[in-house]
Amino acid sequence: MEELQDAIEDAQYVSAISSVEDGPRPVLPWEIPSEEQLAAWRETVLAKNDADLPVPFEFEWVLARALGLFLFSAYVKEVRDDYVDMNFIEEVLRWKATRGRLRADVTSTIVSKYLTTVPMPVMVEEEANASNNENSGEGAALLANRRERPAKTEITETDLAMEPITRFTPEKIQELRAQCYDASTDRSAVGLCGHVLDGIVSKVDQLRNMPGFGMMNVADLGDSIKSNESRSSTEKDEPKDYKKEGRKKLSIISKRLPDDLFDEALVIIAQIVKEKHWEGFQKSEQYTKLLNFLWFQDRRVVEEDFFLMRVLGRGGFGLVTACKKGTSGKLYAMKIMNKKRIKIKKSEQLALNEQSCLADVDSPFVVNLAYSFHSKEDVFLVLDLMTGGDLSFHLCQKGLFSRKECLYYGARIMLGLQALHDKGYVYRDLKPENCLLSEDGRVRLTDLGLAVKVTPKLHGAAGTRGYWAPEMLKRDKNGKRMMYDHMVDWFSFGCMLAEFISGTNPFRSEKALNFGLAKAKDQLQSSTNNSKDDRKRAKEKAIDCATLEMHPEFDSEFFSEEASDICRLLIDKDPTTRLGAKGCKEIMAHPYFSDVNWEEIISDRTRPPFIPPRDVNAASQSEIGTFTEDKAFHNTVLDEKDEAYYKHWDFTSTKAYTAEVIQFLIYERETGQPLLPMNVDSSCCCTII
Repeated sequence: MEELQDAIEDAQYVSAISSVEDGPRPVLPWEIPSEEQLAAWRETVLAKNDADLPVPFEFEWVLARALGLFLFSAYVKEVRDDYVDMNFIEEVLRWKATRGRLRADVTSTIVSKYLTTVPMPVMVEEEANASNNENSGEGAALLANRRERPAKTEITETDLAMEPITRFTPEKIQELRAQCYDASTDRSAVGLCGHVLDGIVSKVDQLRNMPGFGMMNVADLGDSIKSNESRSSTEKDEPKDYKKEGRKKLSIISKRLPDDLFDEALVIIAQIVKEKHWEGFQKSEQYTKLLNFLWFQDRRVVEEDFFLMRVLGRGGFGLVTACKKGTSGKLYAMKIMNKKRIKIKKSEQLALNEQSCLADVDSPFVVNLAYSFHSKEDVFLVLDLMTGGDLSFHLCQKGLFSRKECLYYGARIMLGLQALHDKGYVYRDLKPENCLLSEDGRVRLTDLGLAVKVTPKLHGAAGTRGYWAPEMLKRDKNGKRMMYDHMVDWFSFGCMLAEFISGTNPFRSEKALNFGLAKAKDQLQSSTNNSKDDRKRAKEKAIDCATLEMHPEFDSEFFSEEASDICRLLIDKDPTTRLGAKGCKEIMAHPYFSDVNWEEIISDRTRPPFIPPRDVNAASQSEIGTFTEDKAFHNTVLDEKDEAYYKHWDFTSTKAYTAEVIQFLIYERETGQPLLPMNVDSSCCCTII
């Protein structure tokens, strides 16, 4: 019966992850607050607001939230049928998030669509008469309509928001509006004119003459450079990497585009939109939806909000299970840790460290925390669901990774480590098992249970043997453990990169074990037994000895010159000279990664080299097993002191919640009808109104 139940759960899980592209499938209606609940919540939000921040529920505050911008944009475009100004604002906000070649491309698009003179058709007689009347509102409207309007677009991102540009006072914005905005101008599609428009166009025109500006890609630019240089080159010239030269020139172009290029234009058009539509929005259905969704975000998350699916793995204190958020239909992984098991192992601080680190680090290269909450018996971490399996699973399947896979996985893992380091954490548990693939093949770090803040007194081995750095094992002359910092992660990274390339960890290989056993021979001979425990201890001592004393050799059958060099530099036993001492940029600059387009990796635009099958990329549920409730478990009692550990455990990620809601609303927009929960009476509408 258990096998049948496991098979059913496997089938349900595969069906759920395979149908994600068909849209969210909620199973619970959104809770709608009463007028009293909403009023009390609004008062709380207002009371907590910082005086230096925008006033809650006002225009700037709403548009600074992705959900607020999304719903305001929907109101302006759908209800008021006025989209050009909103499209311009959204395009500029996207531009602000770009770098490198993409920034050059988007700049060219914005200028050509919204800020250049558009050919005007011949006016019919009534338009000409209307335009002659300067005081005629009808005349201004006709003049505006005779321009060719850019095509309407919709927000498809879940993180597009407009942070206030605080250097512009309300008085300055009004001054810019008076000088540089004219609804009847034929100079731009959004009504900009004067020195603001001239300044943007002149800066962009200076760059248009540079090779590569606009829609030219790196390969085209490389060919252009090669063609120009070939006129004066000789056969004695050294060969050049023209694509690299192209990237370099595009980088120069993007750096010459100031970050505030569109700021004045943005505040002017935002002010125009506010004057035209803010009052109406506050009375609209979209504004009511916004308040209800934000209220729901602040309510306490509970276990009943989620529906459990297949067990994916087992940790030290509980199981990791696939789950669905009831209201949005979003799939997540839920890590459930039993408070009694945590108490038995005296690991409260480890659990708190993991929650704190997950809540603190927001990176596309690390599995992110969406929610954390607790019940009387358990604590819960709700995380990104990575359905593609871990790299250990795929490495076992393949034997070793291709060069493209090594570069891609190595680059993303490196950036994940740096994201942790930037927040002051050291990971301490890097290994292939802790690198998970998403359904589209993107890799992220997971299991931050051993991650801690770096302190001057940090010491003690943590993680998995064979990935430990030597400084974790060394002791000073008094026999005390040596202190270490984030450099231990780069040693682990070197071990893992070598494993990707050859299929074998250099300190867990047969050669390393033989080296360690030979070195520790005298110590091992003192053990008279040959029990399983003795053999395990012997292997552990051998791995530790190899880590401390062995200098691995890298077989040229698997390792290129650059690959062997970077691995040697990363597993340097001296942390002060180890590659990465100056941060991950030092590793990124190594010749081994010369083919990596870091701009595209960092912006998450590189296509993964391997797409995992849509299957259960995990061990069988019988192999994962369960926890036995032994005598120690039953005898353990939780008291008020234990509960006090978790008083700050509850957490909701604004980013994750907003993404859920916007994906939900996009699906409603695409289908043109409310998204109703499955298996719930159809009279219960799931849409918040």
